[in-house]
Amino acid sequence: MNVLTCTYWSGLSTALLIAIASIASTTAVAEINIELHGEIKAEPSWYPSDTAHAGQQDSFLHVETRPELMVYGDAAEVLIQPRISSGTAGDTSIDIREAHVMARLGDADILVGNTILFWGKVESYNPVDVVNSKDFSRGLMRSEKRGAPMLRLSWPVGPGQLDLLAINFSENIYPALSSRERLGLRIAKEATYSAGAERANIARAVRWSGYFGDVDLGLSWFRGTGNEPRLLPQADRTIKPDYSRITQAGIDIQHLRGGSALKADLVWRSGQYDRLGTIKSYLAGVIGVEHNLYDILNSGRDIVLICEYAHDSRNGMSHSGFQNDMTIAARWLLNDVEDTKMLGLFTRDLDNGAETVTFSIDRRITDKVNFEASARMLARYHHDPNITALSEDSAIIATLTYGF
Repeated sequence: MNVLTCTYWSGLSTALLIAIASIASTTAVAEINIELHGEIKAEPSWYPSDTAHAGQQDSFLHVETRPELMVYGDAAEVLIQPRISSGTAGDTSIDIREAHVMARLGDADILVGNTILFWGKVESYNPVDVVNSKDFSRGLMRSEKRGAPMLRLSWPVGPGQLDLLAINFSENIYPALSSRERLGLRIAKEATYSAGAERANIARAVRWSGYFGDVDLGLSWFRGTGNEPRLLPQADRTIKPDYSRITQAGIDIQHLRGGSALKADLVWRSGQYDRLGTIKSYLAGVIGVEHNLYDILNSGRDIVLICEYAHDSRNGMSHSGFQNDMTIAARWLLNDVEDTKMLGLFTRDLDNGAETVTFSIDRRITDKVNFEASARMLARYHHDPNITALSEDSAIIATLTYGF
């Protein structure tokens, strides 16, 4: 066990003791509360187009469970949420999404352990959101955040909250050879680090978020190993992730005006590899508008219209592919007892014409069972160098979730 790991678990143990002591100190006036719940999910998916790379399959079944244990009192809480997943695309895996202690110390909150943070306001792509690495095990177009080990101190400042963070890096997880939505060559499990990055680097971040009337504002700064590596071809016909050390300043903002919301995520970043593996500072952002149409034709239904535009100052060298892209979407809320929602989304790269069309429906079947289905259609992906390998990966996906 290295020094970093020892220090991290020593801090977690100390925080556990603080939490237990805080909970115990409240027992005279309040009980300790214990909650156990979670969900079990089954997700079949089908890819109607022929495979693009050797070893790929046309259909998959993914199954996972996420039990969650919460113990809390008046001044502290402990949250543990592992994820156990398996399926036809790869081996069974167990990871920890949430495993943290949070305690109140005067006006401040302290959190130690694994957790998932969300930064940003827009829908299509959040360039400010850099804390958590990604799990791409089900495909490069269906990422999910990994829990990040961290220490976070929070306290009120002005009309908002200031967060100071020390973050231990976790590597991304990439698809298996049988998966769709992957590159032509296998991505190696072993990663390298360059441009000032090290596996043992502790990232530092600061974020202030708060409200000024109808304006919701977030200001952030991050310095540490980034979660978007370049991919280096190897002699053994694999691709190895190579992570760099980045510095990013970001702003995310939302302004409410009646039934509309104006949104933006804007960043300046240095230390990031571009599409061809060159490091260059750049500006990037997503701006958009969301408008709510309430009670359409006195039906009790609502429609949310969304339009967003993404730009990157590196243009065609953008590593993310969101360099000149437009997204238009409509979300239909039926407001029925089953909480039915439908979404139609269209994204187009204005440089090369690559398009994505997605339709989805989400509906509660019972109080404990939820069903979601989506169809994703791709066009002209072979014109976009960032996503050419995914050009045959149109998909139909269904998800059945049981909550307990």
